[in-house]
Amino acid sequence: MNKNNLKAGKLSRAALKKISGGERVIIVNCYTLCGEAGGVVSGHPGRGDMCTPDRSLCCYCR
Repeated sequence: MNKNNLKAGKLSRAALKKISGGERVIIVNCYTLCGEAGGVVSGHPGRGDMCTPDRSLCCYCR
């Protein structure tokens, strides 16, 4: 176990981003949820609203 730790090296910031898949961050807003038509943030999500999987943002699409 100790032999593996001695061979470990430091990874650059770019390498860490590639490992975690963080090269491109998707911004979640009503444009990404509703498409080109866009939408308005919904304070009380209801039927027909588009929401993120964790329901932290819901939009009423146009």
